[in-house]
Amino acid sequence: MNKFALVCCMASLALTLFLAALDIVIVITLYDTIGQKFNDYSSIGWLVTGYSLPNALFTLLWGRFASLSGLKTSLVMSILIFELGSLIVAVSTSMGMLIGGRVVAGCGGSGIQSLVFAVGTSLVQEKNRGLVITALGLAFAIAFAVAPIIGGAFTENVTWRWCFYINLPVGGLALFLLLCTYNPTGKPWTHTVRDNGRAVIRAPYGNLFRAKFWHEFSHLLFFKLDFIGFALSSAGFVLFLLGFTFGGTQNAWDSGTIIAYITVGGILILLFVLFDFVLLPWYGRRNEHLPVSPLLSWSMCKIPGIFTSSFANFFCCFAFNMQIVYIVQFYQIVHNKGPTAASMHMWAFLVPVMLSIIIMGKVNQKLGLIKPGIVVGVVCGVAGSGVLTLISNDSTTGQVIGYSIMPGIAFGSIMQGSLLSAQVQVEKSDPLFHPKFIEATAINTFAKSLGMSFGGIFATMVFTNSVHDKFVQHNLDLSAYGSVEGLIVASEHHYQGPDSLVAKIITDAIRNVYYVSLGCSAISFMFGIFSSNKRLFYKQPQDLEKTETQDTIGKRESDSAPSSGQEDSQLDGQEECVAEPKLDISSTR
Repeated sequence: MNKFALVCCMASLALTLFLAALDIVIVITLYDTIGQKFNDYSSIGWLVTGYSLPNALFTLLWGRFASLSGLKTSLVMSILIFELGSLIVAVSTSMGMLIGGRVVAGCGGSGIQSLVFAVGTSLVQEKNRGLVITALGLAFAIAFAVAPIIGGAFTENVTWRWCFYINLPVGGLALFLLLCTYNPTGKPWTHTVRDNGRAVIRAPYGNLFRAKFWHEFSHLLFFKLDFIGFALSSAGFVLFLLGFTFGGTQNAWDSGTIIAYITVGGILILLFVLFDFVLLPWYGRRNEHLPVSPLLSWSMCKIPGIFTSSFANFFCCFAFNMQIVYIVQFYQIVHNKGPTAASMHMWAFLVPVMLSIIIMGKVNQKLGLIKPGIVVGVVCGVAGSGVLTLISNDSTTGQVIGYSIMPGIAFGSIMQGSLLSAQVQVEKSDPLFHPKFIEATAINTFAKSLGMSFGGIFATMVFTNSVHDKFVQHNLDLSAYGSVEGLIVASEHHYQGPDSLVAKIITDAIRNVYYVSLGCSAISFMFGIFSSNKRLFYKQPQDLEKTETQDTIGKRESDSAPSSGQEDSQLDGQEECVAEPKLDISSTR
């Protein structure tokens, strides 16, 4: 791959990630519009959850699929699924259809968010991974920043549906660039599509009535893709989060429905962990002729560097999503600003995010240091989350901007540092380096996406229950508004100012959300300070460049060599990762 192809390929990855991240935030500006359009405010929270939850749950499955079929094939499929989901949302005629489209888009977006980092970092040398993650991290942060502007412009001047129609031409351009520039097999992409198409179409129809076909298909489904583990995790997390979504609002916390949701969901999650960590590996040891591949491998999760960095990332994203969503709600509800104007206050978080990502990328490339950035991030996370609890109904814009700086630094530093920390735990001398590299990336991305999902749902739970409790304390009747959503709509139409009792109650509820985010930041701090000390490289950059050719040639053969027990299908899936030489970005400047 030459320099021009590398730039075009990175542009396609950044553009694809930009769209996937844009869909997370852009719906915040559409709450009122879509709620009024379909007359269904009670389900409006699932505009975010319907995208973010499958976004988390499918991450591990995409990582496994990529290790079997190759990064390029998997990423192309994820983009196509994302585009299909966007089209369904854009043409939806009911809230159910819209949420269904968000679920489909979330499944595709999950593959995008995990695979673009694996593709990007596989194109360059280890010492340049920080720069790649910087570029992709900036695309992620910029999407968060411009989403309110794009969403508001389309909603106010055209139609909210263009917030999703826009994904089709832009996503098509990104897909075209990817197909033209990312070619790890060395074959024309038309040949790759033709060969894969023949393998997919001819094999089933040619062997559909043979027992061997169904035996191999069931082995792929249950032992390589771990369908049982995926089903357990999906059902468990959905039920668990539904319990916290409806608890205290539609159903009392001590009702049988909520207890069943949380209990059964928790049991299914535990069964998923037990199945992947214990039962499936045990079955594989008993049947050595049937190699198994759990979605969540204990051999990877038990590595301290992967374990600590992923949990630090999970709780950081948990806290950050709570903070950024409710800073918008603070200005929209308490100060009665429109969705676009209120969402612009996210810039107070996002500018520090982008600056910290850039600085971290430079430090990673020049010195190879990872842990110091994570430590700086978790310290800023605790301090910044604590400062955010000082917010009040009469806080000035300058004060809120000041409160938001350290949480932004925390998110940018931890998001980038934790991914690098997980990736460097995989030794390049390992014969299974590439599938393990993809798996480490998928585990960290799974933690990030799951943290975002938990943050949004728990923030809503804390906010709505706090409003209920505050109304009881002030001897007010919330039932007059029907629900918390009804209260918010009424306060917008009959605004009484930031010093009114309703505004103070809502501010107190938002402050409670920030107290929970402080707890999450404290847990992230505990994992962050115990993260791995491993660096990207131990040589000085100039020394590394001198030995680049020798190291690359000597190690590439060991990286690509399969283990004796590996099947041909696994080797074919890894071919996309190993055939392309890695570029030294610093030497091309």
